[in-house]
Amino acid sequence: MVRAIAYGNWEQPIDARELRIPFACHIRQPSSTAPPNVSFHLFARLPAELQLRVLRFCDNPTLFQLMQTSDLIRTEATKPFFSDPEAWYCVEGAWLEMGGHPSDGLHDIDFLHYIQRLHVEYGLMSGETWTDENFRNFWRRVPHHLVGSSTASWSPPELYRRVCQLCPPDINVFVSILRRDGRLKRTLWRRVTIQEDDNETQELDELGACQYLWSQSWAITHQKKALRVLRFAAIERYHFYRRHEAFGCPAPNCEAWFERPEEYTTHVISTAARHHDDSYVLPEPYQSLFADGEKRLEQLKQRHREIMEPFLKWWGKFGSEERKVAEKEFLHELEHDPLHVQGGPFSKQR
Repeated sequence: MVRAIAYGNWEQPIDARELRIPFACHIRQPSSTAPPNVSFHLFARLPAELQLRVLRFCDNPTLFQLMQTSDLIRTEATKPFFSDPEAWYCVEGAWLEMGGHPSDGLHDIDFLHYIQRLHVEYGLMSGETWTDENFRNFWRRVPHHLVGSSTASWSPPELYRRVCQLCPPDINVFVSILRRDGRLKRTLWRRVTIQEDDNETQELDELGACQYLWSQSWAITHQKKALRVLRFAAIERYHFYRRHEAFGCPAPNCEAWFERPEEYTTHVISTAARHHDDSYVLPEPYQSLFADGEKRLEQLKQRHREIMEPFLKWWGKFGSEERKVAEKEFLHELEHDPLHVQGGPFSKQR
């Protein structure tokens, strides 16, 4: 579907050229790594100072692998891995606002303790509910969950620069604020290819099913939004890429006319014209591309339903015996699975 997007038509991006990548891609070894029969078995025999010097030349994927070896190497590899000045880790501000409880997010609490560069993402907030006391509570939670954080980046509306003024003195804060001048602008699209995770599908236990359903719900939402934006781009490309064919809005009772790129997209995504989504017709050259995209999205929804139905049956209704049994099984799994240990009984954490 990316092929339906014209390059060079829109000149003013609304993003800060920042590319986010999944953590799994951040630590994935490149395909050009040494063959498996090559080893450095004498590394452990090197003097400690030489081992530490070798670590200085390792990339992040290698450092992450070394963090899973001996205690000494783990301790030393952790330092350059988390001090990488180019790596920022994103945490939802709403999660911290609610207390930063393990049950409210998919974050590894132990991992968060090592983060030095943190990006806290916030959407719009109501000024009536945020007071100086709310800000102080927010900053009390940041050091508690992210004790290694020395730098934080926050993207609140203008009103909430106050939260930065109440920041503890040992944390450096940078504020990034997206502004609008009343006219929506198109982001310059960048084609990015990443290696897909080719792990085979594994059977999910109840805890894994819960996490999968949570993450996939967001994935489905984001893909639906992406398809909508790509459709608008395809319509404009059809009329204005390497040719110039003005066209009128296909929505009933709408007399808008579009002479240049961006005009149709700006018109459709404006508040007054959201009902136009049902009126557009994709140009014939792009219909098969978007049919494939819709098919992949439907497959994702089907997979979501296949896991959701048995999970809800196991979870039971509120107050039922099934729910009580399921809650006990869920807590037992949390407290005995080493991947979810948080240093105390989960039943007392929330």
